[in-house]
Amino acid sequence: MRIRQKRLAFGLAAGVMLSLSACVVNPATGGRMFSLVSEGQEIQMGQQAMLQVDASMGLYDNPELQAYVDSVGQAMAAVSERPDLPWSFKVVDDPVINAFALPGGPVYLARGIMAHFNSEAEMASVLGHEIGHITARHSVEQISRAQLMQIGLVASVVLVPELRPFGDALGGGLSMLFLKFGRDDESQSDQLGFRYMTRLGYDPQGAVDMFEILERQRDTSGNTVPEWQSTHPDPGNRVLAAEQRIATSQIEGGIVRDDEYLRRIDAMMFGKDPAQGFFVEGRFVHPDLRLQFRFPEGWATQNAPTAVLAQSPERDAVMQLTLAEGSTPEDAATEFFSQQGIERLGARSRTVNGLPAVQG
Repeated sequence: MRIRQKRLAFGLAAGVMLSLSACVVNPATGGRMFSLVSEGQEIQMGQQAMLQVDASMGLYDNPELQAYVDSVGQAMAAVSERPDLPWSFKVVDDPVINAFALPGGPVYLARGIMAHFNSEAEMASVLGHEIGHITARHSVEQISRAQLMQIGLVASVVLVPELRPFGDALGGGLSMLFLKFGRDDESQSDQLGFRYMTRLGYDPQGAVDMFEILERQRDTSGNTVPEWQSTHPDPGNRVLAAEQRIATSQIEGGIVRDDEYLRRIDAMMFGKDPAQGFFVEGRFVHPDLRLQFRFPEGWATQNAPTAVLAQSPERDAVMQLTLAEGSTPEDAATEFFSQQGIERLGARSRTVNGLPAVQG
């Protein structure tokens, strides 16, 4: 036992030394931060993730609106502490009230949140918030902490053999635990977003109005989770914090552009788009693809941007309908069975409603 304790202590000491050597200056705050990820790696991760988001979620089909959002975002990024990153600002075709940022520059607004903005100033407040996550390198810090915990976990598994059977489970849990922004990161991004929007002359009241919108949506949805149980600050508290920032800065008025913004989103789809498929009486109907099919009774279903998913009540079976690679059913079957974790036990050609198919 004493030998193991010494080995484990050595592993922890090495982790502390690594932690101290990885402290760098945060470009947005000027404070110290922990980072095992270089800026080049940060950019590469973001660009790879951007390709996946574009393909899986899909971009809203309105080039003029996309260009408008990108122009506002680029102007805000230019006055940030990291203007030379490969910034991009896009609208995904998603009806939910959401916005998110990827490491190194990509920022996304969901179509659903844009339908609730009333002015360019409100949109700028959210873009500034997401820019703040990137300039403060919040993703990098979370990834670095996960990597450090993984390094410590590997050392522990190697030095303490009894932990080896649990290595994979522990590693997966740590990834889920750390790769989320906490309340401190969200509050800091609120402050940075205020900095960027006011640098461009936007009316900071837009941030107050936006947080009030979020508060009303929370009340409407019945979400009463208190702040201390959520990774995001309570919208009501964010309203107060935004009002305090305005009072402290003594900034009054500025750019609003409500008419301009409302003109830009005129005729935007609100809510789910039926052209992307919908469920009715146990059937999934896709008018553009001219297809429909029925799921077994009691199955839970979901219409995702790139697939239709269903799960049995017992959770012992799943179904997925998606577009496949290749020009024939045989090509699609070969691609499907080549996935890791899937074993091909045989397949045969057949027809389904007169259409060629492969069943395996």
